[in-house]
Amino acid sequence: MLTNLKKFLIITAGTIGFLLTISFLFVKSNSFFSRSLLEERVITIDPGHGGIDSGSSHAGVTEKDITLAISKVIAAELEKHGASVILTRTDDTDLWNEVSIEDEINYTKREYQEDLELGRSIDPRDKGIALGNRRPPTYRLGLRARLLKAEANKSDILISIHTNHFRSESAKGAVTLYQPHSLYSQRLAIAIQNQLNSLLPGRNAPGIIADDFFILRRSKIPTVIIEIGFVSNKHDREFMLSDEGQQAIANAIARGIEEYFKGL
Repeated sequence: MLTNLKKFLIITAGTIGFLLTISFLFVKSNSFFSRSLLEERVITIDPGHGGIDSGSSHAGVTEKDITLAISKVIAAELEKHGASVILTRTDDTDLWNEVSIEDEINYTKREYQEDLELGRSIDPRDKGIALGNRRPPTYRLGLRARLLKAEANKSDILISIHTNHFRSESAKGAVTLYQPHSLYSQRLAIAIQNQLNSLLPGRNAPGIIADDFFILRRSKIPTVIIEIGFVSNKHDREFMLSDEGQQAIANAIARGIEEYFKGL
């Protein structure tokens, strides 16, 4: 009798141990999978504007200050999930002195030739600079510097953070702009905007727009511009300025980025 009981206890203990081991490995593997979505990913976060370029402003609040504050919180959130994050600026600078006029002309000439060879539509501003009929505006030097930082760090994606402004306070909500020539950019925009829609709902769904801004037109990696909210709207403005709002925005964008990488 004792021998049978001993065998039973040994078998039972072994079974329980096996089940606990399997459960532990299952939980561990799933938590690892969740973390690994952003592990080893390189993400550039670009706080829009800066320095002499303050962007939009309302009620004493400037776009450049909001974008920098929110970008830092986004960077911290992504790093918690294992991503390597590059901020194009960490203080109040416009980056205009990081690229010379001559360098920008040369970059534009090369891009113009590529556009011709590939049969792409050519922006008249790019064409004018490439042919020597137009001088690059100073703000373009800062935009180029942001692209160069993303490329130099071999970033997987580039997220440029901005705020919106409208003459009427009724305009509200987040909007994400994407590269019309890039399916990956569109997927990234959809993934992020899906998370922001419930947080900062706008008046028009789905809140993603193809656009031709310089940073979208010339970036070689999947890139989106996120207009977090309207600085001219009281609710959006206060939400973007609050610690709770900034963390909620960072969480939403991080979830969107994670969803994007999950779909690759």
